[in-house]
Amino acid sequence: MPKLRVIEDSEEFESLREVWNEVLQKSLDNDVFSTWEWLWCWWKHFGKGRKLRVLIAEENGEITGVAPFMHSKYNLLHFGRLSRIEFMGFPHADYNNFILLKRDLNCLKFFLKGLEEFSDWDLLDLRDVRDDGFSGQALQVLAHSRSKDQRLKVTDGTLCPHIVLPNSVEGFVKGLGQNMREQLKKKFRRLCRNFKVDFKTHRDFSTVDDAMEAFFRLHQERWKSKGEKGAFEDENFRNFHLDVARLFNSKGWLNLHFLTVNDAPAAADYSFEYNGKVYSYLTGFDPQFSEYSIMNLLRWHMIEESIRKGLKEFDLTRDFEPYKADWANSVRKNIVVRLVCKGLSARVYCWALENNVSCWLSRKLGASLTRSE
Repeated sequence: MPKLRVIEDSEEFESLREVWNEVLQKSLDNDVFSTWEWLWCWWKHFGKGRKLRVLIAEENGEITGVAPFMHSKYNLLHFGRLSRIEFMGFPHADYNNFILLKRDLNCLKFFLKGLEEFSDWDLLDLRDVRDDGFSGQALQVLAHSRSKDQRLKVTDGTLCPHIVLPNSVEGFVKGLGQNMREQLKKKFRRLCRNFKVDFKTHRDFSTVDDAMEAFFRLHQERWKSKGEKGAFEDENFRNFHLDVARLFNSKGWLNLHFLTVNDAPAAADYSFEYNGKVYSYLTGFDPQFSEYSIMNLLRWHMIEESIRKGLKEFDLTRDFEPYKADWANSVRKNIVVRLVCKGLSARVYCWALENNVSCWLSRKLGASLTRSE
């Protein structure tokens, strides 16, 4: 029978650094957003006003599973307050999972039972769980089982296009549409005629911080050209990713690529290389070079580099944006899993989401979620 260990202290969470990743390496859903480095940086920058609630299952002194939860409070205007159990890292991680070592539903049941020891939450709200991972599959089985666990409700989340990489660059090129191949080759030749063109990585900069600053600038320029604020307008988000980049670089996981024009960065892809795949997280480019499709040129280069390195997948991550359709040859889906523990606020909130009336409530009644410190 496993024992439950609850981590609610930041120092104790920090001390788990080595053992956390050792367990993750052996787990069924080993992705970069479950690493200690990602979660520690996230907690450092976004944990204020929340409580750690990491549940650990142990048998004979060995960790058999981890539920990287946190407890958050929100104001649901006109309907009171809402206390949620969420995956740590929400909403900035593209995938969230349990860390499980065995294909066994009992560990998940154990974590759900462990949550019953706490009376301070209304809703279990787990977003962006990969439906093709064991965590997602197991949660769906529990939701459809004839037991009290069927209180779990599963709904579809975002689509996540990705590229299953072939064994050769030639195989990849053949898989692209003929028109796309010809257009990109034509634009690359024209770009090279007009400018000095090169491909670089963060390793070609003096420091990781310098490379990240170049990426931030390109990302912001891209969105400002559309009259919108870029993600890095938020200083906290900016500092979070600076910390992530430094730590990931020390682990060999940072995969920041640039296309340069006349030695100046013109396009950037901020991605991570982990466990045999690339996660393309955010991009940016100088709008004055839009006519050359420089982001597509950079992406083509990165995909070919990934194939040469023997990687198995290039993940374009969540949300099926139009440009991703040109590259993806496969799509996975994220799911959302909810369990109402108690309270009218939780029931109203879930009802509104399930019936697609949350936008109407927000517009008419101001019933939107805001963080409560």
